[in-house]
Amino acid sequence: MKGMISVNTNNLKGNINITLNGVNIDTDSKKVPAVLVYNKDITYTDSKVTIIPKENSKNYIEGGKLKKVSLIGIDELDSYTNYYTGDNKTNYTTYTNYYGVYTKEETSNILFAKIQADNEDLQDGDPYYFYKAAGAIGSDIDLYFEGSGYLEVTSKNKEGIETKGNLTFSGGIGDYVVNALDDCLNTTTTSKQNNARNTLTIDVNTLTAIVDAGDDADEGDSIDSNGKLIINGGTIIAIAHPGQDAGIDSEDGIYINGGTVLATGDMYDEISSESKQNFIVLSFQERQDVDSLITILDSNDNPLMSYKSDRVYTNLVYSSSDLSNGTYYLYKDGSVDGTSNNGLYSKINSYTKGTQLGYTNNMIGGIQGGKDNITPPDMENEQMNNFNSGEMREKPSNDDRKKKTQPSRNNDSNPPNDNSINIPNNMSFGSASNKEFVIDGISNLFSGVGKLVEE
Repeated sequence: MKGMISVNTNNLKGNINITLNGVNIDTDSKKVPAVLVYNKDITYTDSKVTIIPKENSKNYIEGGKLKKVSLIGIDELDSYTNYYTGDNKTNYTTYTNYYGVYTKEETSNILFAKIQADNEDLQDGDPYYFYKAAGAIGSDIDLYFEGSGYLEVTSKNKEGIETKGNLTFSGGIGDYVVNALDDCLNTTTTSKQNNARNTLTIDVNTLTAIVDAGDDADEGDSIDSNGKLIINGGTIIAIAHPGQDAGIDSEDGIYINGGTVLATGDMYDEISSESKQNFIVLSFQERQDVDSLITILDSNDNPLMSYKSDRVYTNLVYSSSDLSNGTYYLYKDGSVDGTSNNGLYSKINSYTKGTQLGYTNNMIGGIQGGKDNITPPDMENEQMNNFNSGEMREKPSNDDRKKKTQPSRNNDSNPPNDNSINIPNNMSFGSASNKEFVIDGISNLFSGVGKLVEE
C-alpha cells in the first residue's frame, strides 16, 4: 500500500492501538514518514499509542523524514499552492494531511515549533513554523511496541524509528528489523526544558538494527537514546555506521539487564556497572576488516560467541547470560560451523582456531571518572599511535559528532594525560601479551586488543 498512517493525538484520551496484520506500507517519497503520531505537546501522556505486529504476521514499513515543511494552517493551504513545483508540488498535493494538520490558530500554539520558517532558508514553500518528524516511524509523544509478530522498518531518509518521548518495546516477544540511513532507533527532543522523557527500553524476542554502510548514509548510531537506554531481554544486534558512531549510545546511561547483546561501532559509550548482566567490551588496536571472524572461547575451548562483520569496526560489545565469571580466550578468523543472524552465530556446532588475540589493558569494573569513551582511529590521519595504545577519551558532544570532529592527536610515543590509560613501556603497538580475558563481575573492558605476542 502506498501512503502512511497519521495519528492526531491532540486532546485524545485513552489507548490507541495500531494492529499490523500482514501489512506493507511504503511512502512514495523519502520526505514523508510511513507512520506519524503527532501532538502539539511532547509531554502529553493522556493518550497511549501502541503498534502491535499481530502473531504469525509479517509486516513491512518503509518511509522517510519530514523536514521543516509541514506547518501551514489548514485554513491557509490554498494561498500556498504557488510555492510548490515539481516533486514538492506532488508531495503537497498528495499529503494534504501533513501540509495542513493544524489550523492557523493551532499552529501558533505548538510548543516544539516556535522557530519561524523564514529564518531557516527553506526551499519547500514558506510556512509560518517548521515541524520536523524524523524516521520512517516518528512520534511526538511516547510510543510503544508490543505483539509477537514480525515488523521490518526501512528508512528512505535518516532515522528508522524516532520519538520525542519514550520508546518502549515490551513483553519479551516480537521480532523487529530496522534498517536506517542514520540512527535506527532514536529518542530525541527539541527541548529538554519541557520535561521531555527520552528513555528507550527494549524487551523483545529479537531486534536487529543496522545502519546502512553504503554511500547513502554518512553517520548513524544503531540504537541511540537522549535519555536512558535499558535492555532487558531478547537477542539484540546493533550495528553502527562505520564512522565515529556507536552500536549502543545514550546520554543518561546504558543498562544491560538481560538477553544477548552484540553491538559494534567505532565509538564505545560507557555501559553502566549497575547493569544486571555481565558484559565485555573489546577495543581493537586496528579496525577489524570486513568478513573478519571474532570468536570467544571459554577455558575448555568451547565457543561462546562468533561474529563475522559486513563492515569495518573498532569496538565490540557482547553480553549474554552465558558470559559468567571466568577465563576466556579470543581468536580472529579460523572457521566456524553454525547458525548465524547478520553475522552473529547464536548456535555454534564447531570452531577451528585462527589467530589468537591478546590485549594491553584490562579495566574490570568499568571506566572511572564519568562518561568517557573509546574513540576510533582517525582514518584521515596517520597519527593513530595514541588510539592504538589504548587511549580513552571523553565523548565528543552531539554537535561535534555530527560534524565528524575527531579528537586531537599528537606524535608523542605516550598518550596525553587526559583520562588516558597508562601503557607499559615495553608494550609495542600491533601486539599484545595478555591472553587471558578474565570476566570478573558486571563490567569488563579490554583495550589494545591485537595479535598475541607471548613473552
